[in-house]
Amino acid sequence: MALTCRIQRRWAEVEALTCSRSLSSRVIERDGTRVTEIGEWGRFQGAPIAPLFPWYLRRVPADVLVIHVPNPTAVLAYLLARPKARLVVRYHSDIVRQAAAFKVYRPLLMRFLRKADIILPTSDRYLATSPVLQEVREKCATVPLGILPETFQDPEPARVAALREAYGEPYVFFCGRHRYYKGLEYLVRAAKAIRARVVIAGGGPERARCETLARELGLAIAFPGELTHQELVDHLHGCALFVLPSVERSEAFGIALLEAHASGKPAVATRLGTGVEFVNLDGETGLNVPPRDAEALAEAVNALLADEPRRQEMGERARRRVQTEFHAETLARKELALYLGKGM
Repeated sequence: MALTCRIQRRWAEVEALTCSRSLSSRVIERDGTRVTEIGEWGRFQGAPIAPLFPWYLRRVPADVLVIHVPNPTAVLAYLLARPKARLVVRYHSDIVRQAAAFKVYRPLLMRFLRKADIILPTSDRYLATSPVLQEVREKCATVPLGILPETFQDPEPARVAALREAYGEPYVFFCGRHRYYKGLEYLVRAAKAIRARVVIAGGGPERARCETLARELGLAIAFPGELTHQELVDHLHGCALFVLPSVERSEAFGIALLEAHASGKPAVATRLGTGVEFVNLDGETGLNVPPRDAEALAEAVNALLADEPRRQEMGERARRRVQTEFHAETLARKELALYLGKGM
């Protein structure tokens, strides 16, 4: 969202409303964008409780209001505030984990979606498999997420060489938040059969459990923690391939796959019925395997490790595809045209 805001400021005035994770509200400038952070009283099943959100939302003098979902706080605020602006819904994912609460919330969500002028899912694959979007399919127009691929083109050669020496060459890489839906347990279990060092970067609520599991299994998995952008670029250029072992539809797209592909690396990912399979084309930019299957994950990784020409061909194809299909500037312009009703 922040990247899209930054790019679209070239063609429109852009402001953002978020919750503050504190009781107080404030207006700040973040990366050149005016951001109003609204005070919250706490969180319920991950959603901020922000009583003033409807009031702030109604006061925004916008011609177009873009609400990213899942976001129960903003959805309820919109229904209460009833702002006059054109409503665009950027639909990232169904609600997956909070199934019981969703039964209560679903009628409100559907009422909100039916008020939208346009709904933008991130892939045709997700649109086709989402029971929620099927009810409002006529309002939908797919616009993928994007990155700036040029920001992944400048590794530091000495650092890449040092990483390969430290981890061993080749090494297999994951980077991202360690959340329940990432399936990192299965990557840890697969590591026993993978014929290369496994490196799992990032942090989050599942990290300690994964580290404990690796120790229990006697595996020399590297957990380098959070990485800066330059460290991420160096790790991506140093690795043989990227792995995204996600297990739930909460993994709706896979930005990390785009980052790996922009660095010229193929990926092994999972078949979830989401945009992951759109980003990582099976047999073209990598391989996709069933989720929760450590054996299949290891077999796919080993197949690519054993075939360097195929790996390089896939990586180059992936790199070109990011340039042509997932460049953030092109997608931000397309998205803005849809905001203004010029693309349907």
